[in-house]
Amino acid sequence: MPQIEVESALIEPEYLKEFCLQLLLQANLNEDDADLVADTLVESNLRGIDSHGVARLPHYLERIRQRSIQPRPEMRWEPLGDAVGRVDGDHGLGQLAMVKAADHAVALAKDSGAGWVSICNSSHCGALAYYGLRIARAGMIGFVFTHVDPMVTPHGGAEPFCGTNPICITAPGKNQKSLCLDMATSITPWNTIANAATEGVSIPGDWALDANGKGTTDPNEVKALFPFGGFKGSGLGLMIDVLCALLGGAPIGPDIPKMYGDLSQRRLLGGFVGAIDISRFTEVESFQERIEELIQRWGAVKPLKAGGKVYYPGEPEALTRAERLQSGIPVGLRLINQFNQLASARGLPPLETTEQICEEESSSEVEVSPTESLT
Repeated sequence: MPQIEVESALIEPEYLKEFCLQLLLQANLNEDDADLVADTLVESNLRGIDSHGVARLPHYLERIRQRSIQPRPEMRWEPLGDAVGRVDGDHGLGQLAMVKAADHAVALAKDSGAGWVSICNSSHCGALAYYGLRIARAGMIGFVFTHVDPMVTPHGGAEPFCGTNPICITAPGKNQKSLCLDMATSITPWNTIANAATEGVSIPGDWALDANGKGTTDPNEVKALFPFGGFKGSGLGLMIDVLCALLGGAPIGPDIPKMYGDLSQRRLLGGFVGAIDISRFTEVESFQERIEELIQRWGAVKPLKAGGKVYYPGEPEALTRAERLQSGIPVGLRLINQFNQLASARGLPPLETTEQICEEESSSEVEVSPTESLT
């Protein structure tokens, strides 16, 4: 997925999660919900999806402050049949509604072989892989869709109609090595543009249009993104809008309140989550073994370029996750400053980089001479 390069510093993952957790608790989330949301954000960063990671937290906190997001929603589950149901997110954080929908989809699939859950009255839910992989860990095939406000032009259009409307499909393999396709139907996620604006860097000229329908490299001037793959991404984005809006009673793309518009206005987002019980078709272990074989054969394909590699869906993210668990998560310097302003206003300690923590630990160590050690 296209990303941007910004000046950043490394933060230890668990420390970053705890910092986000404390900010969410200060915003009046209960501890379980705050822990879940913090986990979804940090997991996105660990997987290299920085567009949907902790950079979104300041926006969530401001929406909570302006009351368009409820910190303690009273979500409701409505069974609609043996294999279908609906989650009303009660205008809480989208992560909470998505997890509830994924868990209900799995429960329905255990009873009926498949489970499909629509979502209404939700908000931005972050990267979909978190929920798709949650379904995969239950030994099922997962489908996750969401929609957002108009950000993407129809193929051949000069103004936006649908959102970036992502799709995620997961299939469980052995040892948690699952296939995970998670992608926006735009050429890049809108939040990559938001991150570029925060960090003051430009974007490629073929990603987006300005208000005059002209290409722009300035993220602050972006009014619309192009779909990926021309008419293919454009059509897929529209069909995802159908699943998320029409089945759940949510507004369609052009009618959805803007994420970065009036922050006091509720988003009214929909979503759609599905789970298929593999055991109804074949043995789960046999299915996972075939996924493992598929991954091996896929990776053995001769690369186009010398020294290259053919990655299966989800492999680049899994490799990035393993690397960042060891080295830390790169966080933009301007975002760190923004976090520290939020922390200071709430009486919380600042977010420190891995380098700062190492320097503090080093300076606190006092060397003792052999003579001193005998006294």
